[in-house]
Amino acid sequence: MKSKLWVAAWVLGSAVAACAATPGGAGMRDSLTTTDNLGPVSAGIDYQQIKRSVALDGGGKNVLQARVYSAEIGVDLFNWWQIFGTLGRSEAGWEALDYGDGKIKWSGGMHFNWWHFDITEPDFMEGRLSFQTTAEFSQFRSGNDTSWYDAYADLTLNYELFAEKQKDIKAVPYSLVLYGGAALSRLSGHVNGADFGEDKTVGLVGGADVFIARNLSLGGQVLYFDQASFGLSVRYHF
Repeated sequence: MKSKLWVAAWVLGSAVAACAATPGGAGMRDSLTTTDNLGPVSAGIDYQQIKRSVALDGGGKNVLQARVYSAEIGVDLFNWWQIFGTLGRSEAGWEALDYGDGKIKWSGGMHFNWWHFDITEPDFMEGRLSFQTTAEFSQFRSGNDTSWYDAYADLTLNYELFAEKQKDIKAVPYSLVLYGGAALSRLSGHVNGADFGEDKTVGLVGGADVFIARNLSLGGQVLYFDQASFGLSVRYHF
């Protein structure tokens, strides 16, 4: 009887194995090859709450609102030039109307550092002053028949204040970056067959990044084009 039970268990186990892979568990720690880092690559996640006044085709104005969730991958071409791409979803709504179902959002852009100057004295101002440009082209879609693109560029003055001394990489936060400047945005889209575009092209941008480790930062940003938008970000540089 026991032998029959063992045969039945073996047959049942064979059938299950034919249908699904065995769970892997924790697996092995060693590998065939390894590397100390992933090179000039960064990754992150973003949340944006967008609010823009737009001019409707044929006259009139309305307020475009959107919630955007996305992931970002960046590659440093040089120490002062990074290209990046994002992929996520966007949910658009209009003034006094509900948000539509989320659909795909993607973008491509770059960060470019023009110039920097290290401040060494006085001690309480020790840090780095720099000019930076961000340029990005984004495409958004939403389930309420709304789609639009945004061509964006800015020029900001950045001030990075290091924790105690620049060499003190164990301090938390490692550094604080404050920035602000001018922004340009060209927005165009359509909703229910009607076209719309940005009401204001020139605006302001400001924000802060807190580096809680040398390569990990938490950020917040505010954009103002007649209406205020904001964003939150997490970045890790490998």
